[in-house]
Amino acid sequence: MKPPTTPGIFSSAFWALQWNRLADNALTAALQIVAIVVVYMLLRAVLFRLSDGILGGMLAREHRMGLSDERTGRLQTLRGLSKSLIGYVLFFVFGILLFKAIGFDIMPFITTAGVIGLAIGFGAQKLVKDVISGFFIIVDNVYVVGDTVTIGTVTGQVIEMGMRVTKVQDATGKVYILSNGDIGTVTNLSRNPVEDFIEVTVAPAADMGRVYEIIDTTGKDLFAQVDTHHLKAAPHILGISAFTATVVTLRIGVTSDPRSLPAEQMRVRAAVRDALLTAQIPLA
Repeated sequence: MKPPTTPGIFSSAFWALQWNRLADNALTAALQIVAIVVVYMLLRAVLFRLSDGILGGMLAREHRMGLSDERTGRLQTLRGLSKSLIGYVLFFVFGILLFKAIGFDIMPFITTAGVIGLAIGFGAQKLVKDVISGFFIIVDNVYVVGDTVTIGTVTGQVIEMGMRVTKVQDATGKVYILSNGDIGTVTNLSRNPVEDFIEVTVAPAADMGRVYEIIDTTGKDLFAQVDTHHLKAAPHILGISAFTATVVTLRIGVTSDPRSLPAEQMRVRAAVRDALLTAQIPLA
């Protein structure tokens, strides 16, 4: 005797069969659906809290031990990614259980998964590219949460990394949402201190030897204030960058972490100005 065949999912017989099964087992299906949803919510909450607890404990230990910001940033990044992975896996597993509880025979869906998967694959190429790119960004340690980066025309701090996107906040507070698959060249400004400069002007008649001494002494004093700054080295005089008959422009090197550099430049500029005025050096 020839075994009965299951009708295809695109036939009316298939959907009539599913409806009859659902009607016959309505109460049982309803109880199963409620149980699945409750278990899903509880398991999701427990796994999220477990992930936060484990990684939160590791973060607290990092802070106590005074380890690098880079390792702290990687843990923060892993916290966000672990939640994304947990959410996706639970949604997929409990989605299948929900279909089975309703009474749908998922075998026809599985047998046609090749064709559907091919169609989705063409339509979701961008999604797959984003996810794979995000994975390699983490593996290659290109950047982590908390790093200051330049991606294309955007410069700011990485505030969140997900499976598909990276969120970067610039100095004005704007948040840029970048697809991981679109991220090309990345300049990470947080791996090493950034050195820049400021310029001050004095009158040509000023004693340059005395000016150099005052600037270097002021820079050392600022760097000695270890609890109030983000300087990585003492600001120091680089030399004369320009001069005219009425003004001499002096360049001062400032080394800091990238996020604090603008504030440190203003602080050094103000301190040098006050020191020169106190020493009665004529400014221009």
